[in-house]
Amino acid sequence: MGKFIYIYFLVFFISLSSCHTEPLTRLEAEEVKETVPFTLTPFTIKDVVLEGDSLIAKVQYSGGCGNHTFEIAKNGVLMKSLPPKQPIQITHRSDTDPCRALIQQELKFYIGDFKGTPSGTTVLLLENWPQHIIYSY
Repeated sequence: MGKFIYIYFLVFFISLSSCHTEPLTRLEAEEVKETVPFTLTPFTIKDVVLEGDSLIAKVQYSGGCGNHTFEIAKNGVLMKSLPPKQPIQITHRSDTDPCRALIQQELKFYIGDFKGTPSGTTVLLLENWPQHIIYSY
């Protein structure tokens, strides 16, 4: 029985070591696109207003030459309180923008996904914004 196990392992390791993989092919230069990674970039929230299922935020950031994206997302679990509270955050990502102009922009986000109940009120706790946002629907 012991010799059978040794022979089994010997055959197993020989079969693993004899595996052959295809070499990776290089992509042509035209197929490879240079991509600059977007990184988290600081910004300031100047004002926040709710209009229906939209949150309108006036933001200010440094830049002016590069690409900038803003997203809104949950920043934790829904708190079981009355009314429920949902932590949220706005993230700002940009490529390596060398310019230093002070940009002010108005952003509009859909917030219907942050409802804590089917109907009623949810308090939105926006990161880096001192006031609670009362979202009634």
